Amino acid sequence: MDISAITSIYRPGPLSANVHEKYIEAKKDPQNISYIHELVKEVTEETYGFIVFQEQLSLLAHKLGKDISLDEGNELRKVLTKKGTGKEAQVKQKLYQKFVDGCIEKELTEEQAIELWKTMEFFSGYGFNLSHAICYSILSYQCAYLFHHYPAEWLAAFLDKEPEEKKEAAISAAKYYGFNIKNLEI
Repeated sequence: MDISAITSIYRPGPLSANVHEKYIEAKKDPQNISYIHELVKEVTEETYGFIVFQEQLSLLAHKLGKDISLDEGNELRKVLTKKGTGKEAQVKQKLYQKFVDGCIEKELTEEQAIELWKTMEFFSGYGFNLSHAICYSILSYQCAYLFHHYPAEWLAAFLDKEPEEKKEAAISAAKYYGFNIKNLEI
């Protein structure tokens, strides 16, 4: 799970909010993580109290909101990423009210509910799907393994598959790792 979380966190949105540093601190010292509600802990404990995956946002809406179905939680995930003022804004406002009402029924304060909503809105700007994060993580791990154990072969494949407009940067990377690049002699 950590590799998938890191893959999701190492993107412009989370990096700009220093989520990467906060995540590392929370992982080092998990007993200092505080959760505003047991349901928030249930959904985010695996990621040390942070919303990292889109599915967590949908699940928080479902578990904390007043009668928010799983489908509505998923709909919320979608409308939070849109900045429109039409139908999405109406759906968003309806779900916002259901979310806040549900949080209050579950003994969170209105301020806590609003703050959690703001966190969910911020997250929606960079959220990553768990299945995508896992796929990217597997690929990243495989590349790292191959590069570590078979660097010449990995770099040859890398250079071969890079598009022409990126070849110069790829060659510079290979040289950085100590490889000499020669022109083909035909």
